[in-house]
Amino acid sequence: MINNGNQQNRNNSIMKKLFLSIIALCCMSAAGAQGTDEISAILQHGEEVSVFKGSTGLKEAYAAAADGDIITLSQGTFEPVNIEKALTIYGAGFEDNEDTHTAITAINGHLRVGKADTIISGFHIEGVRIIGTLAFVKKMKNVKVQRCETTENITFAEDVENVVVKQSRVRGGLSGATSLVASGLLISNCYVWGEINYFNDNSSVNIDHTFVGTQINRDYDYHNYNMYAQFVWTNSIIYNNGPYYRMATGNYATVKNCIVVTGGGTVRDNNIIENCYYVDPADVFADAEDGLYTESRTFQLKDEATYQGTDGTPIGPSGGAGWNKVPSKPYVANLSATVSGTSLGVTYEAGVK
Repeated sequence: MINNGNQQNRNNSIMKKLFLSIIALCCMSAAGAQGTDEISAILQHGEEVSVFKGSTGLKEAYAAAADGDIITLSQGTFEPVNIEKALTIYGAGFEDNEDTHTAITAINGHLRVGKADTIISGFHIEGVRIIGTLAFVKKMKNVKVQRCETTENITFAEDVENVVVKQSRVRGGLSGATSLVASGLLISNCYVWGEINYFNDNSSVNIDHTFVGTQINRDYDYHNYNMYAQFVWTNSIIYNNGPYYRMATGNYATVKNCIVVTGGGTVRDNNIIENCYYVDPADVFADAEDGLYTESRTFQLKDEATYQGTDGTPIGPSGGAGWNKVPSKPYVANLSATVSGTSLGVTYEAGVK
């Protein structure tokens, strides 16, 4: 039997959380309008909302937070904090863009996530520029990194499960360790300038609709050097951006519907290769003749009709879910109120976009 009362309570709880998130956004916008001295972190704990101002706001909000809480950061630069709780962190964006109404929320230093002797389950960070490395230092589960930027790397030090890195820019690389098992790691619609490597062969890693530069700066031959697990590469652009001849895909990887940019050794002979295209650098993109990143890039292909992914959308970040850098925001629409005696009735549509 369905308990309508319990369902109504759940619905009310969801709506309260949305309204609290909107309050947080209003506080964030007001703080941003007053200048960088008023940057703020908004902590949503259950039905309570707290505001922490200044560059230490993230640290103070984190200290007051509990597992499951939401921290919303205004634009501005915050001091880093070591995170040992299951939290959701929203920022204003990792690039300043008037057209998309995004600003920069930055964490000025490495962001370390993980707790000794504990598996943190449920960590979400979105719309943040990390000036340094995003380092998952202990076991993690149910992680989402979306529409973020790291100026260095994303690293994993222990086993992880169900991790999504999506629509993000990684200026360095993304790596684990040869003893580390990643069970369900999805890298989707990202721009990764460096290497993706160092996971145990028992891992399940899918690189989908992603640009991978595989840049290295070390002065030796990578032709027979295997430091990659057996990833599944789908709908991605494998771009040899360095001066050395080496392999971007590991032994016995599966590579499907990818563009391999010519000019260097990038895919191993022992890979399973299906429906891939070997294309000169100048012939890949419609918005540039190289793979260098700029804020205005869309990564639209010159020949979208030919270079199709397994899902029927263009190969690379422009296909699939698309190259979208705007962080999610709660909204309320079609708000109306009616008065009956001493009661106020409110109807509305609410969600997150």
